[in-house]
Formats: sequence, C-alpha cells, structure tokens
Amino acid sequence: MKTPSYLLVAGFIVIAGNSALTYAVENQHAKEAEQHLEKAVESGKAGDTKGEAAHAQEAEKDLIQENKEKPYPQPSKQITGENPKAEHDKAAFEDIEKAKAHAKKGHAKQAADAAKKAESHIKDKELSK
Repeated sequence: MKTPSYLLVAGFIVIAGNSALTYAVENQHAKEAEQHLEKAVESGKAGDTKGEAAHAQEAEKDLIQENKEKPYPQPSKQITGENPKAEHDKAAFEDIEKAKAHAKKGHAKQAADAAKKAESHIKDKELSK
C-alpha cells in the first residue's frame, strides 16, 4: 500500500520539476530579449546604429523563440484587453521593427526610443496574466 503512494509523490515531484524548468527557460528568452534591447538603447546613445539594429534583431529572435516554446491562444475575434500578453507581444514586435528601421536610416535617438518602448512592453508582458 505504501508503494503506490511513493510513486504518486515521485510523479508529482517530476511534474513540478518539469514545470519549473519550462517556466525558467521561457523566462530566459524574455530576459535575453530585454538585455538585447538594453544594449540597443546603449548603442543608440553612443550613436552606433549598426549595433542598435543588430541587438534589436537578436531581441526579435529571442521573442520569436519564446513564442514558439509557449504559444498563447489567439482568439478568433480580437477584443482589447482580453489577452494582455498578446497585446504587449504585438506592441513589442512593432517597436522592435521601428527600432530596426530607424537604426538602418541612421536615426540613433529614435531607434533607442523605440527599443526602450519594446523593452517596456516585454516587461509588461511578463507581468500580465
């Protein structure tokens, strides 16, 4: 009788451990994206538009990887406020695109501002439901 309860406890520990590991990996991509955007902002302040574009591109790749590992449901009809993670994610991608476009044009300040906004959206996404 004790053996099944031990197996039940062991199974619970395995499931909880896998869930925590999955959450840590997902969070890792968001953190890496934030770090790349911080570097993009720093590059923009220094006037390095090539570095800015490269860091924005890396941040975009990290967000794409995060979304592949843990996709969130997309409702058939978009209602503002219904899925805050999706809204912040979409806004972050838009701001990353703006940052890359401004960096390619040589507009360091505008690119840095867009990267900063994208970083803010990523942080807000992590705090959303």
